[in-house]
Amino acid sequence: MAYHHGDARAALLAAAAAMLEQEGAAGLSLRGVAEAAGLSRQAPYNHFANKEAMLAELAGDGFTELLRRMDRPTGAAPFARLVAAADAYIAFGTERPALFRLMFTRELVNLRRHPDVQAKADAALAALSTIVGQVVAGDAVADATLVAWSLVHGYTDLCIEAGIDDPAARPERAHLFARAVIGLAR
Repeated sequence: MAYHHGDARAALLAAAAAMLEQEGAAGLSLRGVAEAAGLSRQAPYNHFANKEAMLAELAGDGFTELLRRMDRPTGAAPFARLVAAADAYIAFGTERPALFRLMFTRELVNLRRHPDVQAKADAALAALSTIVGQVVAGDAVADATLVAWSLVHGYTDLCIEAGIDDPAARPERAHLFARAVIGLAR
């Protein structure tokens, strides 16, 4: 039964996020999200143009969370900060696998059609580049950032999809990837 809700948009996004992790993006429907949020079937259409728009907002929230996790000011030495960022990336992906997939696949959400979400994705990459720039010389930062991102993203994806490693190995792997990036500075 639908009822009046103080913040329907937030309730819809919370329901969609929970359903995303349980059912995957393909299994979501605006009607199902409305029902899970306890709102009318029409409620999602008052806030989102369509399913892709709702999923794009979830992806944007994911990039915001990923940035927050990776860019925690620790006061740590640059290498330790790089290790912490890699560990945070892996943790985020393995804790929220459906959201992680949604953020990095164009199958259901093309970020080019959602510039505000693309900006959040770009901000997360820029934060990683800043962290890498603290341990690698200026002319190698772009390449080292690509290597760092590829290593940690590929590893995270393999953990999610193939279960290649025990979650307890995450900190050790983050350290390994940071050492590999530092190797580019030599």
